Amino acid sequence: MSRPQAADPLAGLPASGPLRLKPWQRAWVAQQLQTLAPRQRLWRLLVLALADGTPERYQAWVEQGVGGVFVPGAPDAHSARLVGQLQSQARSLGRADLLVAADIEFGEHTGADGLGFPNAMAVAATARVAWARRMGQAAARAARRCGVNWVLSPVVDLDLNPHNPVVNTRSFGADPARVAAFSRAFVQGLQGEGLAASAKHWPGDGVDWRDHHLEPSCNSLSREAWLARYAPVWRAAIDAGVRTVLCGHIGLPALDGGLSRPASLSPVLSTEWLRGELGFEGLVLSDATLMAGFSACGPRWQTLPQAVAAGCDMLLFSGQPELDVAYLERALAEGRLSWARVNQALARVLALQCVLGLVRRPRHGASVLQAETQQQVEHQAAHQAERAQEQQWARECAAAALTRVRDLDGLLPLQPQRHRRILLVEEGERHTPFGQPLPPLRMVELLQAEGFAVTRYRPDTLVDPDLYDVLIYVLAREAGMCRGSLRLDWKRLHGDTARAMERHWHTLPHLLISFGNPYHLADASGCRCWINAYSPVPAMQQACVQALLGRAPWPGRSPVEVGAAMAAWGPLR
Repeated sequence: MSRPQAADPLAGLPASGPLRLKPWQRAWVAQQLQTLAPRQRLWRLLVLALADGTPERYQAWVEQGVGGVFVPGAPDAHSARLVGQLQSQARSLGRADLLVAADIEFGEHTGADGLGFPNAMAVAATARVAWARRMGQAAARAARRCGVNWVLSPVVDLDLNPHNPVVNTRSFGADPARVAAFSRAFVQGLQGEGLAASAKHWPGDGVDWRDHHLEPSCNSLSREAWLARYAPVWRAAIDAGVRTVLCGHIGLPALDGGLSRPASLSPVLSTEWLRGELGFEGLVLSDATLMAGFSACGPRWQTLPQAVAAGCDMLLFSGQPELDVAYLERALAEGRLSWARVNQALARVLALQCVLGLVRRPRHGASVLQAETQQQVEHQAAHQAERAQEQQWARECAAAALTRVRDLDGLLPLQPQRHRRILLVEEGERHTPFGQPLPPLRMVELLQAEGFAVTRYRPDTLVDPDLYDVLIYVLAREAGMCRGSLRLDWKRLHGDTARAMERHWHTLPHLLISFGNPYHLADASGCRCWINAYSPVPAMQQACVQALLGRAPWPGRSPVEVGAAMAAWGPLR
């Protein structure tokens, strides 16, 4: 393959914006664009997952020139060691440090360094923008301790459809003004710590009920409605200086000439609108190219280069990266992708490495290719102080988010003298979207420690006021990929089909606590006492028990219209 030459190697790289560079950094980028071999340029556009592989496999990626890696799940000390090894290898090859991405959104599924911070909807329920800023700071600090320099957050989607199982608690809510303000603060808090944030999912999820992990989804709003609701949110993130945007496999026909193709494959959405109309000058990362929302749109040899041509600067995930690079080479040879577009994307990749401090400034004759790690050598005492502060933030944020939706009979506060015998109903074993078991909820032990006698409901339990003083339902369903539905599963709760049809609203005083989906009231409309606690992290469970006992207030304000959603539950749309 001939070496591609660009007439202007820095074409398309603005002198201002989130990827603005110092003169020496621009010189480094220009040198890379002039000297990198063709195949290495294409490898630089890939972000590959450190999952189900071997260290040798990952090291081979670094030798090929991979631009970034992704840490799945919740990054921890183990992933930090693996990332450190790969960064050392990159430096030994004379390369800048790798971009290292992770989905740190908090809640139960996507934390980092063991930090149990409440999810985005819980943060929004505090109605205090300061908590979004601290959430961003906490995400950045925890990420940095795990070797991550690129956080694929915040979720700036609007939770407009209660049926949508993948937005829900990952969102700051349904109100565009609140989501814009909280997204802006999160970006500022995270990037103020020196990392890159990634607003997602362009052009905006939360209207469709479908999960684009499983099927291409669509934002079906009219042009006017999208401009009124989603555009202000995206402008807020861009004005905050967000360095990257994650491009979803979500169509927006109203802006794309009536086409339902995903934004990741649409030059109209991801170039003309995102860059032209909204003025975004950072890096665009595709959402995972292994998702059905992408793979269902055509053969990979066709769609992968189409995503780059449409405006994606980097491609997330690959089952066979060597084959994917060959697909890009084939598209270049056939004219379906141009080297000018590849060089433009590559310039943004290199610029992001520069602004994150992954490239060392040449000094005293040192090679311009010499790199230094993003992580700084810190004393263990400093790490411990950081963690202590973040844990305190998590506790305070949880307490500020608790929302009493209704208490029609004045059941609360609970008192061991009047409500000593509790019958507690909760779902059985819980798992992450990838099947790993989640820790059991702690509500039984927390209530027992306060003097209550707690009995766990079983399918053969007799629900009788002579045996119990109060009935408590505890649910914990956060949003996540491939969930299918977050609806309340009565059969799973009550244990069999016959008992699934039982309701005990007139048998015992009762309350329902949702540590997740805030819309369960639609499936339990007769419930007289209702608490939304949004996230099952330990801090939230502890705060909830304190409020149940009357030791703390219920200050949270719902980020979504629970009553309106219940009234309009209606058919899927």
